[in-house]
Amino acid sequence: MTFFTRSVFVISLVATAATAFAQEDLLDMVDDKKDTKAQKVFATFKTYRLGNALTTEPVKKKHLDFRISHRFGNIYDDTKPNPINETFQTYLGFDAASDIRNSFDYGLTDNITLGIGRSKFNKMCDASVKWRFLEQTSNFSIPVSMAVFADVGYTHARTNEQIMYSGIVKDFETNEAHRVNYFTELIIASKLNDWLSLEVLPAYFHRNFIKENQNTDNKAFDVNGFFTVGFGGRIKLTKRCSFIGDFYYNTAPFYQNNPNFKNPLALGFEIETGGHVFSLFFTNASGLIDNNFIPYTTDSWEKGQVKFGFSISRVFAL
Repeated sequence: MTFFTRSVFVISLVATAATAFAQEDLLDMVDDKKDTKAQKVFATFKTYRLGNALTTEPVKKKHLDFRISHRFGNIYDDTKPNPINETFQTYLGFDAASDIRNSFDYGLTDNITLGIGRSKFNKMCDASVKWRFLEQTSNFSIPVSMAVFADVGYTHARTNEQIMYSGIVKDFETNEAHRVNYFTELIIASKLNDWLSLEVLPAYFHRNFIKENQNTDNKAFDVNGFFTVGFGGRIKLTKRCSFIGDFYYNTAPFYQNNPNFKNPLALGFEIETGGHVFSLFFTNASGLIDNNFIPYTTDSWEKGQVKFGFSISRVFAL
C-alpha cells in the first residue's frame, strides 16, 4: 500500500469515526432534552398576601399559617384643619387602629388552603378557600401560575351600626342574610426572573345588602355586585428583603371619579427572618381583607390619607 493510499485510508477512517461520534453526541443531546422534565417554579411570592392583594401561594400541606395583621390610622390628613398637629396627636396614626385581624390558614393539600379570620373593620368574620390549579414551569412552557380564591364574609355588628341600618329609614324586617357578602377572585401570577414577580387579579364582589348611595360626580348609584381587577408585584432587593405593591381598580360606574370612595393602593417591603415573614407597607385602605377594602376605601393618597400596616406570619407544621 503506497503512502498516498495509506493516507487516504487513515483520513477516511478518522472522518468516519468523527461522524459517528458526532451523530452519537447529537442523539445524546436529543435524548437528554427529551428526558429532562420542566421544573416547577417555587416561591413566586413569599407569603399568602402582598400588601392588600392575595398571591397564588398556598399554605403547605398539613401546615398552619397564623397571621396577625394591623392597619393603623392616617399618618397625615390634608383635610384636617391642622394636619401636622393631628399627625403628632395620633402618634403617626398608631393611636387609631382602623383594623386588626387574626387569621388561620391551613394547607389541606399542597395546593388547597382553607382559612378563617376575624377583622375589627365592620366586625367581619370570614371563611375562605384558595385552590392553586396551575403551576408555572422554569422553561416557561407553562408561563403562569393560577389560583382561584373564594371568601364568604359575615358581619356581627349591631343593627344600629353604620355597616347595617344606621342612617336609613328601616321600614322592613331585619334579615340575617343582609350581613353576608361574597368575594371571588382569579389570581394569575408569573415569576419573570429571580428578582421580579407580577400578578393580575380579576375579581367579583357581591353584598346582599347596601344602602342607597349616589356618586355626585356622574350620578351613578352603588350596586350590590361589581367587578374589580387588581395588579401586584414583588421586586427582590436582597436575599431577605423585597419591595411589594398592589392596586385594585373598581369597574362599577359608582366608583369612577367618586369624591367619597377611592381605589386601594399599597406599597411597602417584605422582610424574611427565619420562620417569620414581615410585610411592612403603606396604604389608603382601612380594611385588611378584600371584602372590606375593595368597596369601602374612602381615603386618598393625594390628600396624604395613608396608613401604616404590617403583618406577622408564623407557620406551624402539624
